Formats: sequence, structure tokens, C-alpha cells
Amino acid sequence: MADNQFLAVYIHPLGISALDEPMPVNVSHEPGDVALRLLGDMLDDRSQPLEVARRRYRELLHNTTQLPMAPMHDAIMHHVIRPLNEAIHCYVCGMPTACIAQSGLVGEMVALWRFRMLQPNVDGKQLDDGVQRQLFGRPFDELRQYQRVNILKVTDTLDEAVVQAFQRLRQIRNRYLHNMIEPSHDTDEDASEAIQHATTLVAKTLDISFSDGRIVFPPKVMAYIKDILQIEGDTHAGKETAT
Repeated sequence: MADNQFLAVYIHPLGISALDEPMPVNVSHEPGDVALRLLGDMLDDRSQPLEVARRRYRELLHNTTQLPMAPMHDAIMHHVIRPLNEAIHCYVCGMPTACIAQSGLVGEMVALWRFRMLQPNVDGKQLDDGVQRQLFGRPFDELRQYQRVNILKVTDTLDEAVVQAFQRLRQIRNRYLHNMIEPSHDTDEDASEAIQHATTLVAKTLDISFSDGRIVFPPKVMAYIKDILQIEGDTHAGKETAT
């Protein structure tokens, strides 16, 4: 390189300065101050990082379907609620691409969850991996997301909002995970939309309602979570109730 040429470089690009050891002697080592510096680095705003995080959170709540509650079922919490919660944290902390990836994961987990709740069978025979391989070419879990959704369109009851949420979430996810998006693209807007679709899928799959002070779930959800809930034998408006 000639003497009159310059190359801009990013020093220690994978480091987390607020957590590096040893810490600089001229900055506060108090836990609260370190946490604020860490948040400021994540949001690229060291002046008012907490206010920026609050603003992003409020914006997200304003644009997202609310999920009033979720059953404390291990599979649902681990595979669906936790990734969705992580997606929200990623957005609030200024990591929209990670938010989109996590939201896309939620969409895929919801498809798998809905298929398991169907407990499908052919001529009374359970649709195990072997039968799925014969019907679909491979087990449902190993199919591409658009193939799963196409199967669910036939085997499940999907309203138009669920179908659209599956499609848009997959499109957004694929755009960021398989293409190099221009830096000028509004990644925050896409991340916010991805969370909206992911939350819609979860909310409509749980389909929670309330009646006479009770939580009301669809029968297929009740069958899926029966190991953690006391199920009463009565039904209410076509749905089962639990306490």
C-alpha cells in the first residue's frame, strides 16, 4: 500500500468493551454504570441508552399483538415463548437482524407445534416419522417451512391471518438470512413486522379466551398441555376449560 493511502479499520470488532478485563482505571466500575455502558454500546447511544431502550420497547408494544399469558408447559416455553421473548429483547437492545432470526425461529416452531397438536393419522395409523417420510418425502420436522405450511393448510384449520403471518415472516427471515441487505434498508421496520407476525402465530395458536373467571383453551391445546393442567370434563362454547 502506498504511503498516501489509508485504510479505515475497526479495532477489536468482536469485543465487548464494557465487559473487557482489565477495565480502564478512569471509568466507574459500579455494576449499574457498567450495565449502562453495555446497553449504550448495544444501542450505539451512550448519552441516554435507557431512554432509547424504553422508546424502542414502547414502539414495539404499540405495534404488536399482545399475548396475555401462556401455559407453563416445557415445550411451549422452551421452543416458542423463550425465542419470542429473546426476539423482543434483541429489538429493544438494537439488534434487529438477530430479532428477525429469532422471530423466524418462532414461526418454524409454531408450525411444528401445530402439527404435533393435530395428532394426525391415516386409517387409524399414527403418522410417525416413517409414514411422514412416505407421504412427504421426509419427516415433517425436516421439511422446509413453506412445505410445512402447505401441509398445515390441508390438515389444520388456518385462518387467513395465520396463513399471511406464516408467509410474511418466512419472507422477511429469508431475506435477511439468505441475502446481503443494503445497509440503508430499514431493518428496524422489518424486525418490528417480524415480531408482529410471530406473536400473531403464537396468540392464534393458543387462542386463549376467558369465561366465568376461567381460562379457556381450544381442545387440541388442552390435549397438548394436559400433563401440567387439571382438566375438567366440561366443555364451554366448543372449547375446554381449565383451572
